[in-house]
Amino acid sequence: MPGWNRRDALCLLGAAAWPIPTWAEEPWAAKKPAEWNEKELQHILSDSPWAKPVSVTVGSTMPSGGGGGRGRGGRGGGGGATPTADAGGAPTESGGGGRGVTNDGPVAAPSVIYTVRWMSALPMKMALVYSKMGAEAATSPQAKAFLEKEDQFYVINVSGPPRKNEAATERPRQLTPRVEAEIKEATSLSWKAHDKLQPLVVQVSQTNSFAFSFSFPRTHLIELEDKEVEFATKLGELSIKRKFKLKDMMFEGKLAL
Repeated sequence: MPGWNRRDALCLLGAAAWPIPTWAEEPWAAKKPAEWNEKELQHILSDSPWAKPVSVTVGSTMPSGGGGGRGRGGRGGGGGATPTADAGGAPTESGGGGRGVTNDGPVAAPSVIYTVRWMSALPMKMALVYSKMGAEAATSPQAKAFLEKEDQFYVINVSGPPRKNEAATERPRQLTPRVEAEIKEATSLSWKAHDKLQPLVVQVSQTNSFAFSFSFPRTHLIELEDKEVEFATKLGELSIKRKFKLKDMMFEGKLAL
């Protein structure tokens, strides 16, 4: 497992889209990590106390006959460049003009499923390693080093469907300083009786998949008594919020964040 790091995890999770099964007993409580099967690994990584799906409506419904839209035979309205988001939610800049108005009536805005994952949590790291390496993870020195490395940050990952009209590539991508600063300012972890934490580091997936990683300093420890913590971010037009219940995030007798 040479070179395994959080950027590998970002790419892996951004490309993944798994069905969510129904479970009688949660695998992280009933089994040892080496015993998790493929479906259980997918369950942990996609719908568990550390991974929560969020349904987001992209854009807004436009009324019939509204101006500025690009309908049949129509042209977009004028205006300067404004921050927006593509169908995958990626921050972009676009010219003026509205979206999808026809003469037939309102156009419903699409709903997109994103997943918010607490990537610095030990069960998530274990599920990532075992999903990539299988049984080899139990004896791999690289896996052992990755799992035992003490995290200096709370790491939250947001992933969704691939970016619209882009082929899957491995080409390098990075945020501009301005966009990165805006994302940091609009992103936070918050919990009762504490100031909001903002990320020190923002990373973006290096493939066409929509995936962002946010690293928050552990300057204020989150404790079980805090009951719940909320992650929030705004990426262009895309706003995502998700609460995590801390009592559900216990793993092997400890709060796993």
